[in-house]
Amino acid sequence: MDKAQLQKIFSNAYNHENWLEVLKTVFGARQLLVQPKQISLPTNDLADSAFELGNITTTDDRIIGLYKIEVKANVFLERNKVGLRKLLREVYQYDVDGALVVFVQENKWRLSFVSEVKVLNNEGEVITEATEPKRFTYLLGEGEQVQTPTIFLSKLSGKVFSLEDIRRSFSVDVLNEEFYKIIQQKFYELVGGKIGSVKKQTDFGDGKLILPDLTKDARQVYQEFAVRLIGRSVFCWFLKMKKEKNEASLIAEELLSSKAVNANKNYYHTILERLFFQTLNTPMDERLDNLPYGCEKVPFLNGGLFEPGVDDYYRLNKLTGLSENIDTLIISDKWFQSFFEELEKYNFTIDENSVTDVEVSVDPEMLGRIFENLLAEIDPDSGETARKATGSFYTPREIVDYMATESLVQYIHNKTTISQHKLRTVFKMSENAEIEFNESDRIGILKALDTVKILDPACGSGAFPMGVLQKIVLALQKLDKNAVWWIKQRINENKNATARKAVKEKLEGNSQYARKIGIIQNSLYGVDIQPIAAEISKLRCFLTLVVDERIDDSKPNRGIDPLPNLEFKFVTANTLLKLPEQQSRGLFDHFEELEELEQLRTDYLQSSGNEKYKIKDQFPQVQRKIFKEQMNLFVDTESRAYKLSTWEPFGHNKAEWFDPDWMFGVNQFDLVIGNPPYVQLQKDGGKLAKLYQHLNYETFEKTGDIYSLFYERSIELLNDTGILCFITSNKWMRAKYGMSLRHFFAKKTTPILLVDLGNVQVFRTATVDTNILFTKSKLYLKSSDFTNFEVIKLNSDFDIKQQSISHYILNNKYPLTNIDSNAWVVGDKDIYDIKDFIENQGIPLKNWLIKINRGLLTGFNEGFIIHEDDKNLLIQEDSNCEHIIKPILSSSRNIEKWYPNFENKFLITIKSGWTNLYRNGKEPEQFFKDSFPSIYKYLKFKGDAYTGKDKGLYRRDDKGDYWWELRKCAYYDDFEKDKIIFLDITKYFPFVYDENDHFLCTDRFFIMSGEHLKYLTCIFNSKLFYHCFADDFPELQGGSRKLQKIFFEKIPVKRVSESEEIPFIKITDYLVSLKKENSKEFNDNFILIYFEQIANALVFELYFKEEFKIRNLYIAKYISDLPDLNISEIAVHQLRKIYVLINQENHPLKEAMFNMLAIPQIELIMNSSKI
Repeated sequence: MDKAQLQKIFSNAYNHENWLEVLKTVFGARQLLVQPKQISLPTNDLADSAFELGNITTTDDRIIGLYKIEVKANVFLERNKVGLRKLLREVYQYDVDGALVVFVQENKWRLSFVSEVKVLNNEGEVITEATEPKRFTYLLGEGEQVQTPTIFLSKLSGKVFSLEDIRRSFSVDVLNEEFYKIIQQKFYELVGGKIGSVKKQTDFGDGKLILPDLTKDARQVYQEFAVRLIGRSVFCWFLKMKKEKNEASLIAEELLSSKAVNANKNYYHTILERLFFQTLNTPMDERLDNLPYGCEKVPFLNGGLFEPGVDDYYRLNKLTGLSENIDTLIISDKWFQSFFEELEKYNFTIDENSVTDVEVSVDPEMLGRIFENLLAEIDPDSGETARKATGSFYTPREIVDYMATESLVQYIHNKTTISQHKLRTVFKMSENAEIEFNESDRIGILKALDTVKILDPACGSGAFPMGVLQKIVLALQKLDKNAVWWIKQRINENKNATARKAVKEKLEGNSQYARKIGIIQNSLYGVDIQPIAAEISKLRCFLTLVVDERIDDSKPNRGIDPLPNLEFKFVTANTLLKLPEQQSRGLFDHFEELEELEQLRTDYLQSSGNEKYKIKDQFPQVQRKIFKEQMNLFVDTESRAYKLSTWEPFGHNKAEWFDPDWMFGVNQFDLVIGNPPYVQLQKDGGKLAKLYQHLNYETFEKTGDIYSLFYERSIELLNDTGILCFITSNKWMRAKYGMSLRHFFAKKTTPILLVDLGNVQVFRTATVDTNILFTKSKLYLKSSDFTNFEVIKLNSDFDIKQQSISHYILNNKYPLTNIDSNAWVVGDKDIYDIKDFIENQGIPLKNWLIKINRGLLTGFNEGFIIHEDDKNLLIQEDSNCEHIIKPILSSSRNIEKWYPNFENKFLITIKSGWTNLYRNGKEPEQFFKDSFPSIYKYLKFKGDAYTGKDKGLYRRDDKGDYWWELRKCAYYDDFEKDKIIFLDITKYFPFVYDENDHFLCTDRFFIMSGEHLKYLTCIFNSKLFYHCFADDFPELQGGSRKLQKIFFEKIPVKRVSESEEIPFIKITDYLVSLKKENSKEFNDNFILIYFEQIANALVFELYFKEEFKIRNLYIAKYISDLPDLNISEIAVHQLRKIYVLINQENHPLKEAMFNMLAIPQIELIMNSSKI
């Protein structure tokens, strides 16, 4: 079946024979029933009948059931999603992995794919659901845009396909990306610039948009105007989709379509501008008489969304009804024509999709994506993306859904003590929650949801407020089916009897609207530093209300309630800057005026029409009164009163402070949730660091990230039982700059759950490793409810689109104890269990008789570090200096496992204090010259010839009493003893056992001296050590680790007896000798590899003795029986003989090394991606 045939079927009313043909030719159905089998349905308000049509088997052996449901004529499926879920359960109750369901309703029909993968046990029985069932839907039939389903589904035609192929053919993500590319192009056509890679770059020049009295250099103004224009236009397009049966849509085709552009010259000024600013923003009875045809049917929306701002360049000429800028603000009709033609290719759904119920159309979330992505476009002034500059990333719906659900579960659990397991059913579309709760619990949950206060301190385009809204609405649908309890609360909120009556009439006829308006008015709050962000958040709030409005042309304003004013719900401000504290009452405090501002803010929320404009006039008048008196009295411009007097809540300017009490009328919140920006404070010359360093943030670090401050500020904004839930970069868990934040969490809050998303790429356009943290606002020391901190790390192959993150976390999390400012290490549960098992057998290295010290600093390597040729010349000239010239390792490439890669470099070691100790009153420099004449001459030559930027030989800081001496060092002697050498920064953890008196230069090296060094070298070089302890060290960019002494000393290592230590000493001797010979062109690397495998096996046996013992596997026993190396014979010759012996097929050591791989813990370690 070709695309044309498919498109014809999809664009007409449902025809059963045509649909069967689609099933056969597109979906390859071979198991269709001869006659549809009717399914018995329980009594319901949604469907008349349902039929089974057959099934499809995919290439991965998944069974897809085929069904048809005949929907009752008067049903709105968009408003009955919970009921629809229950009905679907009755329809496909058999063992299927998914279902293709057509919902037929008169001349419209919907095609839904329901995906429900199950997990089976060994007997083939269903033991659990891997994901909550997800429904993806195409809207088909007369008058619908069917280009997308035609293109996507035609790709399956004539092919074999898997379950994943079907999912992709219903993918809203693909649609969103395709749609955004169109928006992106239209944006650049307006503002100009280049997009695309270098090879496929499109240059839009200066752009087609012209703004009055503004050059193209004001790029940000042009960009924000373009974003508002596109955002408002798309918003209106959604309104155009809003229609009831037998009623006209909210916005007519004559006003908003490609045909409308064709019919009206200078379309922006003659139609669209008047639609925005004279129609949607003006009550019907207050509008001008000369509006374009169709405007009389457009309801008044209120809400401030279409109020013209300064940057809209709109000045009404009442005589013409047009803007005074008609000739100076120019947007070509051709641009609108092309833009609308693209929009007309797509289906739009005014109802915002959820994780589990997705209409494959452009939904209101797309407004959020448009905002986030358009701000990410290249700014030629800064040369980087605005998204990168502000550190903002659009959070995927699946992550938002999980965070919103778990935050609400934690909150309600604290309020009611109902178990979290039971509460989660309230927020799942597939669960029948109402039967789980008695009346007391039901009312308890409803009260908790009624009073909850939720803040997103960096709200962006409103992803989290919308996500929380959806979850609360779902819970209310289940627990208060007809919204009787909820509406009663809304009515009682109004003290005025007339207002109560109006609210009662409005809400009792529309339960879903009642739920949403209550949540938006009472519970949701947002802040963002970018003005456009607050506007987009409001847009989404408005759309979610409009979708549930009932159009009724017999009622005023077509039955549409004016939208609430959200200027005091979503504000533009800097969350991190607080309003100065209120001082005790004095002469200049203006308490009466401040109280008046507070009352005006409260009244404004539900005002409209003339009352709204009156308040908007009064608010700045009171502010100006305060401001004038403040300035006359020369009062501090940093004062609380001054800052309040200059705040512009009705404009687009950012407030340089944030105070929830003043801006929202809320002092503290129950939940703070969001995705704060990720920006290094030292970026741009430390601009942000300078802004915040004096604000007393405990988590402030100059090298840190701004999200650390958001964590701390958000904790301040919570009440005593409040919950914080953020997704941020996970670098703070191990990075040095995260130490103060870790200390803050451990000592000032009660962490509940940490989800390390690791390498799972959450953001499609950003490669940043992230985590989700849930923590309570206060530290609880006695209550057992708050001391069980659980953690989990997701595998890198975890698919957040297909797998249930909630299900995975609940089944794999584990407790983490004793958290402090040190690194928080989170791994897989099985790996954590192994690490815990290993750690419990050890003693921290700080309790061993060992010392860890850094390498030396000379301050002038150019002189003190010499090559072998120079060394020989110096000794040839003065043999007395030989004893002060020592071999040195000065580069990280010198450090390999077991034995160093020596590059024949040497260090002149004249120790601090040597001159004064031996000169016996002789002039110091003359004494040095007489003692070591060749070295004196060499160093003087190097020092005099130096022209570099550093201080050079004579003025360097790292020197002893005189310029020829090295700096003071208390552990010089340790360099000439046996020692372990390791790197400060490393990805591969090589440890050298050194018995050759090597010195080390620079602080990039550590030496470990003391006891049991060969044993420890074997432990440190093992796979088990790396697997269990690599994450204990801070991670740097590129995956390297910083092996700081403070962390190393805390590593617990198992102590052994003298006899148990023997095989470790022996295998270390073998490997050191092999590496030593290898550096002399010994090429038997396979022997080296084999002995390293033995060393690993030896360490495994040490820690998993019982597992080895029950399998009769022995490693140490057979190594102990091997011969010691004879110093009179070449080591490599001896080791070849030993290798031949122990590599025989039947040798018990070789068999033990093979069979140990079946031990589960060892198998897990060896298969780990870290190894």
